[in-house]
Amino acid sequence: MEVSSFELIYKPQSPSGAADTVLQGYFLNITNLEDTQLTFQLDFVTSSVTDPDRSLASNTIAFIDTPNVNNVPASLLGDLAAPSFRLSPSVTIAPNETAKIAVLPSDPFPAPVAPPNFEARGFVTLRLRPIIIFDGAGLSIVPQLDRPARVLLTPQNRATYFDASGDINDQTQSSLPTASGAAIDTVEPESTLAIFSSANVSAAFEALDASEMPDFAERDMAMMLAAISSSGVDFKTVNAEMKKAGIGMALEKRTL
Repeated sequence: MEVSSFELIYKPQSPSGAADTVLQGYFLNITNLEDTQLTFQLDFVTSSVTDPDRSLASNTIAFIDTPNVNNVPASLLGDLAAPSFRLSPSVTIAPNETAKIAVLPSDPFPAPVAPPNFEARGFVTLRLRPIIIFDGAGLSIVPQLDRPARVLLTPQNRATYFDASGDINDQTQSSLPTASGAAIDTVEPESTLAIFSSANVSAAFEALDASEMPDFAERDMAMMLAAISSSGVDFKTVNAEMKKAGIGMALEKRTL
C-alpha cells in the first residue's frame, strides 16, 4: 500500500537571495494494531537520476526506533540510478506497539560546511511480505496473517534551519497527508503457494521461479537456504537447481 509522499532536503530555502539552509527528514510512525508480531517492508519510490547529489544512494541515514530497541541503524538499499530504495532491515513490530522510522539527508550531516544542494522526493510504500517457516519436515513460505493487517500511520516532515554561520535558527515539524486520507489503514498480506518437503528441492526452486513468487530480499533468501542446508539435502542438487532458477548463490560445506 502507498503511505504518503516524502521529501528529503539539504539546500538553501530559496534559490535566490539570502536564505537559511534547510535540512529536512522524513519520519513515519507505524502502530501495529494486531495481536501478533508483524514485519513490514518499506520502499522509498523516487525518480531514476544520474546526479549523485540528487540520489538517495549514499546520501541518507536511517534509524528504526521501537519501544524495546532504541535507534537501530538502517539504510536504503539501491544504486545511483535506482527508481526505488528498500529500507533494510525490515521493520518488526510487536503487538499493539509503535515503531518510528527516520530517514535523513547525510552528505554532509548535520551542519552545513559548504553550499549544499541535495533534494529527493517520491512516495513510500508499506508491504506485509510472506515469512519462511521450516519445521524439520518441510519449508513453507506463508502469509503473516490470513487477513489484512490493521495499522495506524503518522508520516511527518521534520526540518532544521541553519543560518549563514551554521547555527540553528529554527525547527519545524508537520504531518503529511496519508495516501488513503485516514490514519488507520489495512495492509494486505502477500502470499504464495511455495510449500514443499525438504527432499523435493526441484519443486522448491520451480516455485521460486514462478511468476507469483515474491522477490525476496537477500536476507530472506539466505534464511531459506540455511533452512534447506540444515535439512540434509545434497548441496550439489541444491546448487544445480538454484543455477537453473537463475539465483546467483551457492551452498558450500566448510569446517570451522
